[in-house]
Amino acid sequence: MKSKNPMARAPVGRPGRPRHEIEGLLRQHRRLHVGRGPQTERVAVALAPDERVAQRFGGDVEPLVLGRVVGDCEADIRQEPAREQVDAFGGEQFAREAHRVLGLAGVVAEDGDTFLPLVLDAQGRLYLHRYFEYERLLAKAIRERVIDRRFRVIVGGPGTGKTTRILSELVERQARNPTPRIALAAPTGKAANRMEESIRAGAPDLPKTVSTLHRLLGSRGDSAFFKHHTGNPLTEDVVIVDEASMVDLPLMSKLLDALKPSAELLLVGDPDQLASVEAGAVLADITEAAQSSVGGSIPLGSALLRLKTQYRYDTESGIGQLCEAIRRGDGDRAVSILTESHFKDIRLRPLPSKDSLYNALRQARVIDCLRQALALDDPEKIISALGLARVLCPFRQGPYGIEAINSLIAAVLQVKERLEPIVLTKNDHALQLFNGDSGVIMEDSGKGESWAWFQGSGTSYLKIPAIRLPLYETAYAMTVHRSQGSEFDRVLIILPPGQHPVMTRELLYTATSRAKRDVEIWGDPQTLRDVCSRRIKRYSGLIDRLR
Repeated sequence: MKSKNPMARAPVGRPGRPRHEIEGLLRQHRRLHVGRGPQTERVAVALAPDERVAQRFGGDVEPLVLGRVVGDCEADIRQEPAREQVDAFGGEQFAREAHRVLGLAGVVAEDGDTFLPLVLDAQGRLYLHRYFEYERLLAKAIRERVIDRRFRVIVGGPGTGKTTRILSELVERQARNPTPRIALAAPTGKAANRMEESIRAGAPDLPKTVSTLHRLLGSRGDSAFFKHHTGNPLTEDVVIVDEASMVDLPLMSKLLDALKPSAELLLVGDPDQLASVEAGAVLADITEAAQSSVGGSIPLGSALLRLKTQYRYDTESGIGQLCEAIRRGDGDRAVSILTESHFKDIRLRPLPSKDSLYNALRQARVIDCLRQALALDDPEKIISALGLARVLCPFRQGPYGIEAINSLIAAVLQVKERLEPIVLTKNDHALQLFNGDSGVIMEDSGKGESWAWFQGSGTSYLKIPAIRLPLYETAYAMTVHRSQGSEFDRVLIILPPGQHPVMTRELLYTATSRAKRDVEIWGDPQTLRDVCSRRIKRYSGLIDRLR
């Protein structure tokens, strides 16, 4: 379903997505150079991030369409150009030609010292200037902290003991200093709540609260800047960030910038999961650079600890083996595991047709769990029960997207009064509610008022008039991206057919690893094999800068 509460104020003053900024540069360029001949059109096309944008602005589309916008912030103009005509040039020749035309536009620099909107580095990577700076400053900060042993990374798959390592770190710190200044943070409210629950369950004597990174850094409403930075650093001696794979390049750069010189940073996460929604794949890049840094100029490899032993799933469980097969890209093995009858916690079912989706959902085990949750009468119990099961989809739209699936599930459940699980899609700093927070809307039958309930810090809950909510959407089903940082006992994954670029190994691995006890996948074996063979690749200079 589309985001609701259209009366909520849209953010202002917030910088646009990089792709939109590139389009803005094109518009500005055309206004400044209108009527100056065909060279202007060629320059505009050279700056276009893809063929669709280039055609929107007209001109000679071939051969200077930039091949790829990397992480939505960089373009690698040497690889995979957008049109077959460009392929005839060859990568390096195309890069040289694009470099020449971009230089004529007067908007591209060959280093970050000259302030121009775009930066083209020696390897042919095209950046928006501020993303070039984010990457350069982040790499510099990491290198300095690694040398001083103030930077560490713990990576591992689901159930490999990452939370146990965090607990050990906290206990050790408290033993050395009864009042340690330690900050615990996660990218989203859901991930922060789950981290806090794990710490309280594993070490109840540790009075630690977990905040989102935006809260920790001191978010200033819709501003791109934070309260804490080099000139006003955080006071904590140690900062531990869980689910670090979700942290994008700008936010990670600002986090390092906000640390005082003597502070230590510990990043914890799974580099094989989906990367951040915004620019960059920072944790994966750091992990790759560390694994290949033997004999390098900095001891980055010594800062990395990879956990491999599986503790969550026992020998009778197929979830752990399925996750590992997907992580390795072994589609045949993944199909074999799913179809072996002795694994009771994983299943592969044929994808229902569009016309039979309603009946298929009626019989799904996940829907039974949702029905039982909504039958409860206490909002706190409902929120807890809804956290046990979820439907995950790769897309928002289409017959197998979350908009259609949410509508079908609502029809299947036939909830009489207003009772709806939701997930926020915008921040509201005044209410301390953030994008990704999950809750439930319930109608007070006696007064006709609707209230939204969210899990707060620890065991507390927030109750807010539904009319005051920022934008939200129904959450019987979620996109796999939205599910990051969450865990469910039972998960239903819907894999539509077709060669969709978004359906990658990382997406399927992330979806499967959300489940603790049961996974059911709707799709055909060949689709699953294709997904396992397809990887996300975000071209980045961070690995080169860290080596």
